[in-house]
Amino acid sequence: MGIPRTIVDITPEWLTGALRDGGFLTSDEVESVRFDPIGEGMGFVGEVARLLIEYSGGSNEAPPTLVAKIAVSNDEVRKFADRAGLYAAEIGFYTELGQNLGVRIPRFYYGATAEGYFVLLLEDLSHLRVGDETRLGSIEDAQAAVRNAARLQARWWGSEQLIGYQWLYRPLDPMSARSRQQVYLDAWTAVSGQLKSVLHADVYEVGERLGPKLAQIWSNASVPALTLNHGDYRLANLFFDGDQIVTFDWQFAQHGPPGIDLADFLVWSLTDDQRRTHETSLIDLYVETLAENGVQNYNREQGLQDCLLGMLRNLENYVISIPNLAMGSDPGQAWVDAVSPRMIALADWDCGALIPA
Repeated sequence: MGIPRTIVDITPEWLTGALRDGGFLTSDEVESVRFDPIGEGMGFVGEVARLLIEYSGGSNEAPPTLVAKIAVSNDEVRKFADRAGLYAAEIGFYTELGQNLGVRIPRFYYGATAEGYFVLLLEDLSHLRVGDETRLGSIEDAQAAVRNAARLQARWWGSEQLIGYQWLYRPLDPMSARSRQQVYLDAWTAVSGQLKSVLHADVYEVGERLGPKLAQIWSNASVPALTLNHGDYRLANLFFDGDQIVTFDWQFAQHGPPGIDLADFLVWSLTDDQRRTHETSLIDLYVETLAENGVQNYNREQGLQDCLLGMLRNLENYVISIPNLAMGSDPGQAWVDAVSPRMIALADWDCGALIPA
């Protein structure tokens, strides 16, 4: 089967074949499919829509709704995402790693990638409550999210199995670090003028110093163990189902230091006041949950150090995202306006101290 290049390319015939390929449809066929776009204008590297499906014979063997994710229509962004391995990573995650993950994820129905395009069919979780970092959640949500991240990292702590997955991003790899350094330098040149008006002066100074030293920082980082990180761990990528969390959008999955997802969450999903009030207790909760799930000899001091590294990574991703993710729309600009002030966390944490002279 081919890879749909637009959402409307997901025809009843194509969807029938995909569901049959996955073993979710046998005798019946998809009779019609309607589309409900999700997250339009937010600059995602993928386009997402809810599929409302009718089957011949009133089939109840396959779901009446699904979520489809395909490559973004903007060719420049799509090529960037493909070169960065984001499409291969998300397909690889669901097809090779999605079982026994340690945390709950959407049910996987079909996935494929070819020639710079990809498609995913996943469980529709629209009946659950989704987080939104522009409308912040409660401290109870934050605690649940931190426990969820710690359970994921504990499950894969020091796992040699992860080494075999070539599609997993590895931030400590020296070649990767050198490549990211050049991407960061190019992005900083493109957006530094814009950022000067939206970033705190101390954060801007860290951003300016980071570029020439980025590869050195990551290549020389000392960490207690490598584990699996979601890589974009924030409220907008979490569904809340009572006391459970369903984590989605795994295209940034990585084999790297612990604390990355915790730093993501502290920066992207809390207001400055919330973070300053609760960050100490949330870091303690992260360390405690790791211990409860079998991780030994990991203490709060190490957790703080790993968070510092993760904070620098957040600045890196923030800078790179602005020129590469087409944030020109009103919702995209709202995201930039909402997120930029949160970079003050790097000044609060004195992340510049990690940058060699």
